[in-house]
Amino acid sequence: MIDLNKPGELVIKPRYSPRIKLLLAVIAAVVLLVSAGLIYNYGLNRAGFERQSADQTQQTLQDATRKLRDENHELQESLARAQRTIQMDQAAYQDLDKSLKASAQEIVKLREELNFYRNIISPTDKKSGLRIQNLYIESAGSANQYRYKLVLIQALKHESSIHGRASFEISGVQVGEDVVLRVPAANERVISVNFKYFQDIEGKFELPRNFQPKRVKVHVTSPGGASMAEASYNWPQV
Repeated sequence: MIDLNKPGELVIKPRYSPRIKLLLAVIAAVVLLVSAGLIYNYGLNRAGFERQSADQTQQTLQDATRKLRDENHELQESLARAQRTIQMDQAAYQDLDKSLKASAQEIVKLREELNFYRNIISPTDKKSGLRIQNLYIESAGSANQYRYKLVLIQALKHESSIHGRASFEISGVQVGEDVVLRVPAANERVISVNFKYFQDIEGKFELPRNFQPKRVKVHVTSPGGASMAEASYNWPQV
């Protein structure tokens, strides 16, 4: 076709038939479909890879969580066993401590008994006759009532028994003055002494409420009143 607007220049424009135009449209559509398919497949592959990676990450986290939970359970069991062991050790230690204390007390008691019988059979000073081995005084429940235990022995020679009486002189302060009280009093029952090897004499006495005892002296006399033995002790903290 000749463009009459521009004289002297010849322009030729191609003309396509409807069939060619249809063919070109079909080719363009096929190209678009193929491109879209490729893009879709790429997206699917990409999404699948990312999903697989996420699944692997989740599985790894689940495995780590399970491992930590198992380790925590083991640690709790170990802690419980350790606590039980400590409790058992503490109970065993307490039992052992009680046993040792009881054994120590028993040893002290046995030593006292050994010394007691040794003094009867073979005293260190080799002197025979009546001896005041010990005197124990403790509260009987109230401020002015007391229990006593007097231990007498006969050392070395035991051919004959010892007969007599025991009494106490308790010195102290009463209303600001020095006072000596005698137990038993003149109107009370006497404390009889009668043994061959040893004798434990136990009893009670009562002191005036306003009397403060300081010392106690033990007398053992014969039936005729002659002194056979005596010993003095500080008043115990009772």
